[in-house]
Amino acid sequence: MGGRYRDGLVVRDGGAADRGAIRRLLGELHGAGADELTLPLVRQAARTFVAVDGDEVAGVVVGTFVDYGREPYGTIEELVVAPGRRGTGVGTALLDECRGWLAGAGAEVVFVSAVGDEAAEFYVRAGFARCVGPWLWGRAAVGRG
Repeated sequence: MGGRYRDGLVVRDGGAADRGAIRRLLGELHGAGADELTLPLVRQAARTFVAVDGDEVAGVVVGTFVDYGREPYGTIEELVVAPGRRGTGVGTALLDECRGWLAGAGAEVVFVSAVGDEAAEFYVRAGFARCVGPWLWGRAAVGRG
């Protein structure tokens, strides 16, 4: 899948043949840290988890994992619980499952952008800490209960 843009530009999935160019571009962000040893392989993955109670899908979380060879991290992209199920542990269960997957994949930290104070407080109660802007971060590994 990919798209064509004006002047012949094509956007497509990156692959093994692009590794050298990717490493050079990432060097723009990471300076000398983006060399053959620190960026041997780019790993990316995404998973969607749903919380199901009987026939009802009570919530969904989408997580992504990124590893450029150092400081692998995860991101909670979306976490939504059905209005009637909020405050019942569905969101916590989804978050725990996603964080467990991210930790197993090798993520050291997990980032989330919270929209609104209620959402931010949910993540703070789950052990996340505020950082710059709307972002919060937390360790990937969590206790499951």
